[in-house]
Amino acid sequence: MTNSKKKTTVRTEVRELDGIEYRYELTSSRATDVASYGLPLYSVSVSMHFRDTGRVSEGRTENIFSDVNKAGRFFDKIVDNLATPIDLPYIVEDELA
Repeated sequence: MTNSKKKTTVRTEVRELDGIEYRYELTSSRATDVASYGLPLYSVSVSMHFRDTGRVSEGRTENIFSDVNKAGRFFDKIVDNLATPIDLPYIVEDELA
């Protein structure tokens, strides 16, 4: 497991469809583990806010990319396809396979 300190928001995108707000966030942090010390690591989160009920569903990947370009392409893919929190682990699995 990779530990990291302060997270910095790289990009945020918000989409709305059928009363649901989809919020996507790409963040960066610096690795603190010896093997990867100081490397930038990128995480992605997805949340859905249901306006009618106030319910929120969230999903997050932690430190899955160390390359900003790959992280950006992945982020664009999930935003363009309105990925949901439940979809996120499956999309990551396909991406890293």
